[in-house]
Amino acid sequence: MLIQNCLKGIAEQAGFGDHEARAALLAEGLSAAWMRAQKSPIPQLPQDSHAALSQTALNAHVNGFGSAKGSTPYFSLSAGCVELDPATATTTTYTALQIALDFATDGARRSGYVFRLWVLVSPKPAPELPGFAEEVRELNLFRQYAVYHYEGEIAAKLFIPARQIEWVEKFDAKLNRQWRLSNPNFVAPERVSNVLDVL
Repeated sequence: MLIQNCLKGIAEQAGFGDHEARAALLAEGLSAAWMRAQKSPIPQLPQDSHAALSQTALNAHVNGFGSAKGSTPYFSLSAGCVELDPATATTTTYTALQIALDFATDGARRSGYVFRLWVLVSPKPAPELPGFAEEVRELNLFRQYAVYHYEGEIAAKLFIPARQIEWVEKFDAKLNRQWRLSNPNFVAPERVSNVLDVL
């Protein structure tokens, strides 16, 4: 098991503004689209979520997000990555902040939010196992996601508790930071294990 710090970018939109960003940080945590869409009572959710988590669902989330985004049990985080250009034998680093800001601001077209958080990552693929994120940026394990490798994606599942979210920052469309709010109830991952940081 690994612990990975990540960034999550969310665009400001109807239904997600300053109030919702603060609520996610301080109390509610972050939920995947599948969780937000459920009408099931809480005792039913574990059983229902087991049916929702699968390799097929993860494939749809990463390679077909446009059609899966309203119902995916996964959500995309970024930890950054390094890409190799074989022709020149040089590498390019894509930082987690670059990717999160691109998603948060819809490519510098609107305001958005960047959350810093941590998740548990399985060292082997286990898309059907709740509680562990998938390191889909790791091409030795997930070759089928190579086209999106530069996003440095970590695919979390279902829900991230507020206590795993360290802070949230709001940026405008020009990528200027507007404000930052820290979580007074954040529990640092060092309490659990060694930590891998973002690039």
